[in-house]
Amino acid sequence: MPKDTFILRGQVICVADQTRYTATIDLGSYVNLGITKGTALRVHSVQVQYCDNLGLVPLIDASAGAGGQTRGTFACSAITTAQVPASFAASQMPQLNEDYVMFSGNVSGVNPNNDNDQGILTDAMDIAPQHLEHGYLLAVDNLHLYGCVDDAWNESIYINFALECSLEKITQATAVSLSLSQT
Repeated sequence: MPKDTFILRGQVICVADQTRYTATIDLGSYVNLGITKGTALRVHSVQVQYCDNLGLVPLIDASAGAGGQTRGTFACSAITTAQVPASFAASQMPQLNEDYVMFSGNVSGVNPNNDNDQGILTDAMDIAPQHLEHGYLLAVDNLHLYGCVDDAWNESIYINFALECSLEKITQATAVSLSLSQT
Protein backbone atom coordinates (compact mmCIF):
# COMPACT_ATOMS: atom_id res chain seq x y z
CA MET A 1 0.00 0.00 0.00
CA PRO A 2 1.36 3.48 -0.81
CA LYS A 3 2.56 5.57 2.12
CA ASP A 4 0.64 8.74 1.25
CA THR A 5 -2.96 7.62 1.49
CA PHE A 6 -5.91 9.56 2.83
CA ILE A 7 -9.56 8.85 3.57
CA LEU A 8 -12.56 10.26 1.72
CA ARG A 9 -15.95 9.80 3.34
CA GLY A 10 -19.54 9.84 2.15
CA GLN A 11 -23.02 8.93 3.35
CA VAL A 12 -26.34 7.97 1.77
CA ILE A 13 -29.45 8.03 3.95
CA CYS A 14 -32.10 5.63 2.68
CA VAL A 15 -35.72 5.56 3.79
CA ALA A 16 -37.07 1.99 3.92
CA ASP A 17 -39.31 2.44 0.88
CA GLN A 18 -37.53 0.60 -1.96
CA THR A 19 -36.40 3.85 -3.58
CA ARG A 20 -32.85 4.44 -4.80
CA TYR A 21 -31.19 7.33 -2.92
CA THR A 22 -27.98 9.09 -3.89
CA ALA A 23 -25.17 11.29 -2.56
CA THR A 24 -22.01 12.64 -4.16
CA ILE A 25 -18.36 12.82 -3.13
CA ASP A 26 -16.68 15.77 -4.86
CA LEU A 27 -13.35 14.64 -6.35
CA GLY A 28 -12.64 17.87 -8.24
CA SER A 29 -9.85 18.99 -5.92
CA TYR A 30 -8.02 15.65 -6.37
CA VAL A 31 -8.47 14.90 -10.07
CA ASN A 32 -6.76 17.08 -12.68
CA LEU A 33 -6.93 16.07 -16.31
CA GLY A 34 -4.43 18.71 -17.44
CA ILE A 35 -2.28 17.94 -20.46
CA THR A 36 1.12 18.33 -18.77
CA LYS A 37 0.44 17.36 -15.15
CA GLY A 38 -2.64 15.19 -14.98
CA THR A 39 -3.57 13.61 -11.66
CA ALA A 40 -5.96 10.74 -10.98
CA LEU A 41 -7.29 9.29 -7.74
CA ARG A 42 -6.53 5.66 -6.91
CA VAL A 43 -8.99 4.07 -4.49
CA HIS A 44 -7.24 1.24 -2.64
CA SER A 45 -10.10 0.10 -0.42
CA VAL A 46 -13.69 0.86 0.52
CA GLN A 47 -15.23 0.18 3.90
CA VAL A 48 -19.00 0.38 4.34
CA GLN A 49 -21.01 0.79 7.54
CA TYR A 50 -24.75 0.17 7.64
CA CYS A 51 -26.52 1.63 10.68
CA ASP A 52 -29.47 3.63 11.96
CA ASN A 53 -29.34 7.33 12.86
CA LEU A 54 -27.71 6.47 16.23
CA GLY A 55 -24.96 4.35 14.63
CA LEU A 56 -26.61 1.11 15.83
CA VAL A 57 -27.61 -1.98 13.90
CA PRO A 58 -30.91 -1.25 12.11
CA LEU A 59 -34.14 -2.93 13.20
CA ILE A 60 -36.18 -5.28 11.04
CA ASP A 61 -39.90 -4.46 11.28
CA ALA A 62 -41.85 -7.35 12.80
CA SER A 63 -45.05 -6.35 10.97
CA ALA A 64 -43.35 -6.92 7.58
CA GLY A 65 -43.02 -10.66 8.15
CA ALA A 66 -45.18 -13.52 7.03
CA GLY A 67 -44.99 -17.09 8.21
CA GLY A 68 -43.08 -16.31 11.41
CA GLN A 69 -40.03 -14.66 9.84
CA THR A 70 -39.21 -11.25 8.48
CA ARG A 71 -36.61 -10.84 5.75
CA GLY A 72 -35.08 -7.62 4.48
CA THR A 73 -32.31 -6.42 2.21
CA PHE A 74 -30.49 -3.25 1.31
CA ALA A 75 -27.77 -2.47 -1.19
CA CYS A 76 -25.16 0.14 -2.02
CA SER A 77 -22.90 1.04 -4.92
CA ALA A 78 -20.67 3.80 -6.23
CA ILE A 79 -20.63 4.80 -9.87
CA THR A 80 -18.53 7.17 -11.96
CA THR A 81 -21.33 8.77 -13.97
CA ALA A 82 -24.00 11.22 -12.84
CA GLN A 83 -26.99 9.22 -14.00
CA VAL A 84 -28.02 5.60 -14.03
CA PRO A 85 -29.69 4.72 -17.33
CA ALA A 86 -33.16 6.21 -17.82
CA SER A 87 -34.48 2.68 -18.30
CA PHE A 88 -33.71 1.82 -14.64
CA ALA A 89 -36.66 1.61 -12.25
CA ALA A 90 -36.59 3.92 -9.18
CA SER A 91 -35.48 0.99 -7.00
CA GLN A 92 -33.02 -0.63 -9.44
CA MET A 93 -29.36 -0.53 -8.46
CA PRO A 94 -26.41 -0.33 -10.90
CA GLN A 95 -24.92 -3.76 -11.62
CA LEU A 96 -21.38 -5.02 -12.18
CA ASN A 97 -21.83 -5.51 -15.92
CA GLU A 98 -21.77 -1.71 -16.31
CA ASP A 99 -18.31 -0.13 -16.70
CA TYR A 100 -19.25 2.84 -14.51
CA VAL A 101 -19.68 0.70 -11.35
CA MET A 102 -16.71 1.03 -8.97
CA PHE A 103 -18.10 -1.11 -6.15
CA SER A 104 -21.33 -2.64 -4.93
CA GLY A 105 -22.51 -4.60 -1.95
CA ASN A 106 -25.59 -5.66 -0.04
CA VAL A 107 -26.94 -6.79 3.29
CA SER A 108 -29.60 -9.43 3.89
CA GLY A 109 -31.33 -9.87 7.19
CA VAL A 110 -33.75 -12.33 8.69
CA ASN A 111 -35.66 -11.88 11.90
CA PRO A 112 -36.54 -15.43 13.01
CA ASN A 113 -38.58 -14.47 16.09
CA ASN A 114 -40.60 -11.78 14.29
CA ASP A 115 -39.95 -9.07 16.91
CA ASN A 116 -38.68 -5.56 16.19
CA ASP A 117 -34.98 -6.35 16.52
CA GLN A 118 -31.78 -6.65 14.51
CA GLY A 119 -32.23 -10.29 13.61
CA ILE A 120 -29.37 -12.06 11.83
CA LEU A 121 -27.52 -10.01 9.20
CA THR A 122 -25.09 -11.03 6.49
CA ASP A 123 -23.27 -8.67 4.18
CA ALA A 124 -21.34 -9.09 0.97
CA MET A 125 -19.23 -6.76 -1.12
CA ASP A 126 -19.72 -7.88 -4.71
CA ILE A 127 -16.66 -5.99 -5.83
CA ALA A 128 -14.48 -3.44 -4.13
CA PRO A 129 -11.12 -1.83 -4.95
CA GLN A 130 -9.39 -4.02 -2.34
CA HIS A 131 -10.44 -7.07 -4.39
CA LEU A 132 -8.41 -5.78 -7.34
CA GLU A 133 -4.63 -6.05 -7.62
CA HIS A 134 -4.01 -2.29 -7.86
CA GLY A 135 -7.25 -0.80 -6.56
CA TYR A 136 -9.48 1.34 -8.75
CA LEU A 137 -8.27 4.38 -10.68
CA LEU A 138 -10.65 7.35 -10.98
CA ALA A 139 -10.45 10.46 -13.14
CA VAL A 140 -13.95 11.90 -12.67
CA ASP A 141 -15.07 15.04 -10.85
CA ASN A 142 -17.66 13.24 -8.70
CA LEU A 143 -18.23 9.79 -7.29
CA HIS A 144 -21.94 8.99 -7.03
CA LEU A 145 -23.03 6.85 -4.08
CA TYR A 146 -26.28 4.91 -4.23
CA GLY A 147 -28.35 3.06 -1.70
CA CYS A 148 -31.69 1.27 -1.72
CA VAL A 149 -33.51 -0.28 1.25
CA ASP A 150 -36.58 -2.49 1.06
CA ASP A 151 -39.63 -1.90 3.24
CA ALA A 152 -38.89 -4.64 5.80
CA TRP A 153 -36.78 -2.28 7.94
CA ASN A 154 -38.21 -0.36 10.88
CA GLU A 155 -36.16 2.79 10.20
CA SER A 156 -34.01 4.60 7.69
CA ILE A 157 -30.63 3.04 6.96
CA TYR A 158 -27.50 5.19 6.98
CA ILE A 159 -24.90 3.81 4.57
CA ASN A 160 -21.49 5.30 5.41
CA PHE A 161 -18.47 4.96 3.13
CA ALA A 162 -14.74 5.37 3.87
CA LEU A 163 -12.44 5.22 0.83
CA GLU A 164 -8.67 4.88 1.26
CA CYS A 165 -7.14 6.86 -1.62
CA SER A 166 -3.88 8.18 -3.04
CA LEU A 167 -3.04 10.56 -5.85
CA GLU A 168 -1.31 9.32 -8.99
CA LYS A 169 0.20 11.04 -12.01
CA ILE A 170 -1.56 10.26 -15.24
CA THR A 171 0.82 8.50 -17.60
CA GLN A 172 0.13 6.90 -20.95
CA ALA A 173 -0.43 3.56 -19.14
CA THR A 174 -2.89 5.05 -16.63
CA ALA A 175 -4.73 6.87 -19.43
CA VAL A 176 -5.21 3.55 -21.24
CA SER A 177 -6.34 1.91 -18.00
CA LEU A 178 -8.87 4.67 -17.39
CA SER A 179 -10.27 4.48 -20.91
CA LEU A 180 -10.72 0.72 -20.68
CA SER A 181 -12.24 0.56 -17.19
CA GLN A 182 -14.80 3.37 -16.95
CA THR A 183 -16.94 5.85 -18.85
